[in-house]
Amino acid sequence: MRAVLFKNGRRVCPIGQGTYLMGRRRSEEVRALRRGVELGMEVIDTAEMYGTEDLVGEAVRGCRERAFLVSKVLPENADYAGTKRACEGSLRRLGTDYIDLYLLHWKGSFPISETVRAMAELKREERSMWRKISAALMWS
Repeated sequence: MRAVLFKNGRRVCPIGQGTYLMGRRRSEEVRALRRGVELGMEVIDTAEMYGTEDLVGEAVRGCRERAFLVSKVLPENADYAGTKRACEGSLRRLGTDYIDLYLLHWKGSFPISETVRAMAELKREERSMWRKISAALMWS
């Protein structure tokens, strides 16, 4: 299968693992996510609203450099300060100092310019915890 190539040279499998509704059988789910990464499905999608970021963090402990983590900020948290706070919470729950791709879950009531400004700052922040955050927006 052809990998997706990012501008920074990172290649990832176009098929990833979703974590929505996980958490009921934690040990099995952690093993499944780890096995997926071992088999080349390194993209793991989570979000602050799923309540699975700590589970994902446990799953990628020891293989974080191989995993490509995607997380999302809730629209009600997507003002400037809220986006930064939500990202910090996601980093803490994931047990990592970077998120590979950070998204707006869907468009909300805050001006999109606030979310964009926060994500741009997260990306260029010199502290190590923000160094690899990609800023991206999506909504239907």
